[in-house]
Amino acid sequence: MENKDNKKRFTKFLKKQGFYIALFLCLSVIAVVAAVTTNHTKNAKKVAINEAITSKEARENQKINTKKTQEGSLSQRNKKINNAVEVKNNLKQKKNLNKSEISVSKASEVKFVKPVEGKIVMKYSETPIWWEISKSYRPNFGINIKSKVGTNVNAIANGEVKKIDSKGSFGTTVFIYHPENGKTSVYGNLDKKLKVKKGDKVIQGQQIGSIGKTSLRGMSQEIGNDFLHFEILKKSDGDPQFSSENPEKYIKY
Repeated sequence: MENKDNKKRFTKFLKKQGFYIALFLCLSVIAVVAAVTTNHTKNAKKVAINEAITSKEARENQKINTKKTQEGSLSQRNKKINNAVEVKNNLKQKKNLNKSEISVSKASEVKFVKPVEGKIVMKYSETPIWWEISKSYRPNFGINIKSKVGTNVNAIANGEVKKIDSKGSFGTTVFIYHPENGKTSVYGNLDKKLKVKKGDKVIQGQQIGSIGKTSLRGMSQEIGNDFLHFEILKKSDGDPQFSSENPEKYIKY
């Protein structure tokens, strides 16, 4: 009997308190769901933040890699440009060298002809030699070629008449510059009636004058009047004492 009464009392209690129990259970469920949802949201935010950080790092790494790639490309491009410039400069130097070699070759190929037919009666000498008529030692920076007065005197190569002088020891003298090899030929003891004037262009073998009697008396008495004094200078306006060459290096008699 007592058990039945307890059951009745419990059933009656449930009927009276059932609403509150149900409400409690609902609130509990809501709380659990809210907690789970909040936790899920937090986790989702963490995941999103991590993904954002990862994405940012990836972008930064990509920028760095892109920059390195660009720098590498720029470096390679600069290297190619430098190589191209170096090759160009080498070709230019080689071209200039070839031009220089050609110029030297051309200069060495230039052949002089005899300025006059005759015989050498006084040779080239940088060492002072005895001049009987003047009773003194003097060098001879050219050669003296014996030939008759009035004999044609010709240019030994193409060139330009740079100077005509009549005040020196060898009387009327013509200076011709030869651009092909940079030398100057000198013709002394010419007749005053020349075939050329200063500034004229001449060709090899062209007559520039004839043998005269214009050298100093002492010189003419030493070797006679009928000769051509002939010199070759290394420079167009050099002093024979410092720039003369032996003409027999280039012209054989």
